[in-house]
Amino acid sequence: MHRNRWFYIFVSLTLLSCVAGCDLFSTRSTEPPLDSGTPWIPPTQRDQLFANMTIAFIELNSDHYLRSFFGPDDQAGLFLFVPNPNTANWPVFETWGYEQEKTTIEYLFTLISPDNPGFLMFNDAGDEVVYGDEDSVWVTKTYSLTVSLTEPNLNIPEAVEGTADFYLAKTDVGYWAIYRWEDLEGSPSWTELKAGLY
Repeated sequence: MHRNRWFYIFVSLTLLSCVAGCDLFSTRSTEPPLDSGTPWIPPTQRDQLFANMTIAFIELNSDHYLRSFFGPDDQAGLFLFVPNPNTANWPVFETWGYEQEKTTIEYLFTLISPDNPGFLMFNDAGDEVVYGDEDSVWVTKTYSLTVSLTEPNLNIPEAVEGTADFYLAKTDVGYWAIYRWEDLEGSPSWTELKAGLY
């Protein structure tokens, strides 16, 4: 009985000294977050918007891609896509808006392997026309997009290129976003890609 008491005293003293000097209950430092790819750049400059779209294709990040467009929560307006007039197989409905863009880009990104992401490039195709009080611009750009699809036999072009007019304005929070995209020419153009995905 006497020996058990000394044993409990010894164990208690050992635990107390460990608590005092071993930092058992101290808060540990935070670990750095896992790398989740390139962060989305708030497009305070117009070129950053197109850079975000390009990076979104490399990372297959539909959220970052969709931030380039006016969405349903923005009071400044809604996005509208005007198809290439030379496209014969355009889906029959009145407008192509944000929801159609969201549905098709999310579907497209499921068809692309992360090991072989898409490659998107924009180039200036003409002078940038600024109108209003520099809160609204119209930019003509050429584009080329190449994707490698994981599912064969889909009626979707894996390489598109063309010219488009992009109408940009500032959102409620002051970032540039596309409110109108007119696909002008190209064969196959981005319009064919969207049509095949819808």
